[in-house]
Amino acid sequence: MTALLFVLFFAFMLLGVPIALAIGASTLLALNAQGVPLMVVTQQMFQGINSFALVAVPMFILAGDLMAQGQVSKRLVDFADSLFGFLKGGLSIVSVGAGMFFAAISGSGAATTAAVGSSLVPELKRKGYDPAAAASLIAASGTIGVVIPP
Repeated sequence: MTALLFVLFFAFMLLGVPIALAIGASTLLALNAQGVPLMVVTQQMFQGINSFALVAVPMFILAGDLMAQGQVSKRLVDFADSLFGFLKGGLSIVSVGAGMFFAAISGSGAATTAAVGSSLVPELKRKGYDPAAAASLIAASGTIGVVIPP
């Protein structure tokens, strides 16, 4: 089954099918060749996204967007910059600290990255940070929260 899956995937890729469709179609065809009912596939797909923790992610995105639209994040970043601005990379330190505290509260790395990132990445870019560096900094600060218990 694994060989069939890879052969189908690479065949779809050579035909120029988008990656997401190539993965899905090759998986469905390989499972169908093995005699797995399609109802099992849909049940497993739903079970994969049926997580209570994923319900909170849109609310954290909304909270981050409200902070960004309400200029709260700009004021917080300016305040933190006044405290740590004398250090080289002071705003980076503040971003990691904010990510750690938010992750400790929420307990979800994805929610932390969404909420903190939507408010701090524009401020980091405004202060002259490279957009790729700002995004990677926020992603790293969101994932470190898994170590901190809520």
